[in-house]
Amino acid sequence: MKFSFWALVLTVQIAHAGLEKYPSLLVADAKPNAPAPANSIRVTYLGVNGFQFEADGHVLLVDPYFTRVGFWQSALNQRIESNPARVNEGLKHIRSQVDAVLVTHAHFDHLLDVPEIMRRRHAQLVAGPTAVQLAESFDISPHQCESVQAGSMRKIGPWTVYVLAARHDRIFGKVPFDGKVTSSQKPLRPSDWIVGESLAFLIQAAHKRIYIDSGGMPGAPPDAQIRNVDLAILGVALPDSRERFAEAVRGLRPHFILPSHQDDMFAPPDREFVFGKSTNFPAIVRDSKTKELPGQLILLDYFRPWTLP
Repeated sequence: MKFSFWALVLTVQIAHAGLEKYPSLLVADAKPNAPAPANSIRVTYLGVNGFQFEADGHVLLVDPYFTRVGFWQSALNQRIESNPARVNEGLKHIRSQVDAVLVTHAHFDHLLDVPEIMRRRHAQLVAGPTAVQLAESFDISPHQCESVQAGSMRKIGPWTVYVLAARHDRIFGKVPFDGKVTSSQKPLRPSDWIVGESLAFLIQAAHKRIYIDSGGMPGAPPDAQIRNVDLAILGVALPDSRERFAEAVRGLRPHFILPSHQDDMFAPPDREFVFGKSTNFPAIVRDSKTKELPGQLILLDYFRPWTLP
């Protein structure tokens, strides 16, 4: 059995809490079922590091993941697969037409459900070569996939997407399930969903700019040319990414800051939001205040859309 990163999660600091502890940080549209306003971007949190972005009737997804593989399945590196029932439930919150799915890296909590979502929504995949190859192993047509690397730029409907270099967090000095795909074999266990090429994205539409990553390492901030964004979505699942949080925010100088990938990724999304066992959101709040970081810290609840001002 390969080394299982998730077996180590129980040893990391526990900071359980629900969103009810932070009502002043929660943002949401007053009329969530109304059409998205024209010339705007509406953001819907899908759980883990998953998001739906809407602009002028067009939709982008980033890292959509609804299956929520159980903790012990992950820790024991057992066989896993996308759960059709949970994907069905998740798709109730996603528009019927999706332009593309962007994937930051190829771990199962970012990519496992993507092939099925692509089939259901006839969406393109934009991701690194490893994520593309894993998706194609599930009989996704290469014509539906676009392999990109840092420095790429793509126009997709009203969206301009810049692909940026990123780093994955370490735990105990090691990137979990590190490596790149070298064969077309279908992944069966968590350790088969190797990280591949870690990417971040700068997404532009409706005169707004959103930066999104899934985490990172201290000393490896976002691209220095990316500044003054409207919204920075920063993964903070592990100590590495929390340590680089202030560095990233200072560089991006966002109007709004949304810490992501901090819910309990093993709990189904039909349950209330609970912070994950390895997260420490109070430390994020404390850093934002004591270090006088630029931007307004916010939180989103599952499936409650918010239009970026």
